[in-house]
Amino acid sequence: MEELLSFLLMRLDETGFEQLVAHEPKRMAATYLETARGRCEQRARYFTGCDTCCQLLTPDSLYYYAEAWPCQVVRSLALPFAGDPEYAEAWRPEYAMLASGKFIHPEQEEVRHRILRCQNP
Repeated sequence: MEELLSFLLMRLDETGFEQLVAHEPKRMAATYLETARGRCEQRARYFTGCDTCCQLLTPDSLYYYAEAWPCQVVRSLALPFAGDPEYAEAWRPEYAMLASGKFIHPEQEEVRHRILRCQNP
């Protein structure tokens, strides 16, 4: 998503830039428990997210809400520039994903496949 970051840096005003900084990408780990063959191990899934949007719970939690970067807020910053020829439809806020690779808005799964086909002909 370096393209989105470059796109925003060239177009945002001071207020938008401050919002972008608050949601800067960061390498994060979401811990989880894995059980197999009578053993229980703590593991971690590494992803790029932002501290502001990720709600990583304690390691003993069975669920975490980890929004992958670019989060919905960063995607929303680009939305006013949707008419720009360099704007990519894949940056729309409704295509934001969780670290698990699932859409935050599950109804967008079919649209995602169409976008991926267009990007990788």
